[in-house]
Amino acid sequence: MRFLAAISLILSLSCSDMGKEDNTINFWQFWSDANTKPVIERLVGEFERENPGIHVKITDLTWANGHEKLVISFAAKAAPDVMELGSDWIAEFAANGLLAEQESGLRENYLYPARWNDGLYAVPWMLDTRILYFNLDLLEWVGLGVPRTWDEMAGACARVDSMGEDYFGFGCNSAERHRLYKKFLPFLWSNGGQVLSEDGSTARLDSPEAIRALEYYLGLCDCGLIESQRRLEEYFREGRIGFVVSGGWLLRQLKLNPPSFKYRLVEFFTPTGDTGTSFFGGEYLAVSADSKKLEAAKKLAEFLTRRENSQALCVAAGFGFPPYGNLEAADPDVAAEIRQLEHSISNPPTPLWVDIEQDIEDAIEAAMFRHGTASEILTTANKAINAKLESYRLAETD
Repeated sequence: MRFLAAISLILSLSCSDMGKEDNTINFWQFWSDANTKPVIERLVGEFERENPGIHVKITDLTWANGHEKLVISFAAKAAPDVMELGSDWIAEFAANGLLAEQESGLRENYLYPARWNDGLYAVPWMLDTRILYFNLDLLEWVGLGVPRTWDEMAGACARVDSMGEDYFGFGCNSAERHRLYKKFLPFLWSNGGQVLSEDGSTARLDSPEAIRALEYYLGLCDCGLIESQRRLEEYFREGRIGFVVSGGWLLRQLKLNPPSFKYRLVEFFTPTGDTGTSFFGGEYLAVSADSKKLEAAKKLAEFLTRRENSQALCVAAGFGFPPYGNLEAADPDVAAEIRQLEHSISNPPTPLWVDIEQDIEDAIEAAMFRHGTASEILTTANKAINAKLESYRLAETD
């Protein structure tokens, strides 16, 4: 009897554990620092209280190997139910049938990176853009106002750069993966260029607009400093660079430790001074197509991307914006960021983006070190990207 009772107890406990496991959502995400992780944990706790019986297990990823871990998890049929994806990763997973379709009524521009074959495969969580930072004191010292055209900006960079070896006109990002292309694309788009055709079938980097944009960017680099993003932002905070391209995190640093000089955030502009177009990226939440808790997983994604919850994450991170319209800010620099976000686009949604991004960055680096003319280098990159696109199409039709 004792043996049978023990077996019965073990079975009951086992079944109880199985029930708990069945109600557990695995959530993989990247916010692990001391400011943001407590907010993630608080939001997950609120979700669990709002949805009794559902438990969320949080697993932290790093940007160094998070993409690789996600790829391995899908290959091993052990993907998380909900995962945070960079905006430029979504198409890669969606095109392979790994993500569940979702619904959203948010602005179409913000949903664009998550589109694949007319389906929506992730929802935006928080967004950030790239914007121009101007050192107003350096402009005053060289007797210039705030430039509003490409020619004016190039002239201002040259004047600041001529102040001496301690000063640089423009901060030109060195060849850092996932960063360099985000600094160049705003110039490409503001000049009317494209990376890919509207249907994503062919590259457009050999267009006159793209070539002119790279020539202009190289001219800025010639009267500036080529360095890592971190070092460029340090030099800007020290008052030694006239112009840099950065995101909201730099503004946060400037607010926390106000510099001795005046600065301003300025939206990208076209060569003639009209409103330009910048790059936006961000964090999106996707659900595994094979999730055994599909509805619960979608509930978690919907909960975390609510306006107030997205805002809580942005506040903790110190940068970024909820993916909603009607954003307002009293601070003029934050207001400039909001306007820039509204005039920004993301990279084209394609499963080959990681490879295309590398081709673009390799081309920019080759051009910066004068391994050919802008036209020659972009034509070569264009051919390489078209070859990849063609190989992908052939593989899809086999």
